[in-house]
Amino acid sequence: MSGSVCGGLPTRVFLHTNQSLVMLGAIRPCRFLFTERPVRWIVLIVDDHPLVGQAFEVAIGGAYPQYEVGLVATAAEAEAFAAKHASRIKVVMLDLMLPDADGFSALINLQHRLPDARFAMVSARADRHSIAMARAFGVSAYLSKTAPVETLINSVGAVMRGEEVFPDEIVADPVAADFHRRVAKLSTAQLRIMRSLVDGKLNKQIAGEMNITEGTVKQHVSAIFKKLDVHNRSQAILAAAPILGAEGWKRSA
Repeated sequence: MSGSVCGGLPTRVFLHTNQSLVMLGAIRPCRFLFTERPVRWIVLIVDDHPLVGQAFEVAIGGAYPQYEVGLVATAAEAEAFAAKHASRIKVVMLDLMLPDADGFSALINLQHRLPDARFAMVSARADRHSIAMARAFGVSAYLSKTAPVETLINSVGAVMRGEEVFPDEIVADPVAADFHRRVAKLSTAQLRIMRSLVDGKLNKQIAGEMNITEGTVKQHVSAIFKKLDVHNRSQAILAAAPILGAEGWKRSA
């Protein structure tokens, strides 16, 4: 958007002819003002249940029309959306269980890509352990899918304002918080390899899936051990399994 402001003393304008100077008139100097269009922030909803995701989209879009609402169904789609709109994503409403990511692996990946965004975990499970883990991992809110729509809307508004929404009696899990500080040091590739280790995959399998050499996988694994402060694959898996997914997270959504 642009506009102009004219002011100051008028300047006379002359036309030079062969015989004389003819005054055409006078103008006032103008300066043009350029104003940037305000950024429209995005609330990204990541949920693989179509009805739930669409209900969130309608509710959040209606309550906060100044925000754009994005809706995706998988962790991969969320990462692609984040890569395209990273600078505008303000809040991410993230389902704890997704088809291509379980546990907190999707959260960690998106935190890598969106360091300035605020996250709200959304799940049908609301046990103390899950909530404490989420809080330890830097999440701003833990929302139940069974909560009234008005509660969800108000909670998301609180997250937009930089507030936290958790039950008062539940504090962050200190062990999880310590592990999160270490796992946050992993690169995106190392995090993917760590997830594959938790799934019991061999270096050869990981190399094939990621289209890299086994030697590169070994280098990443060594770096993972150093960053997680562990000495072998078993210790790394033992530390990461409860957080990056394993079967325990798949029993409820």
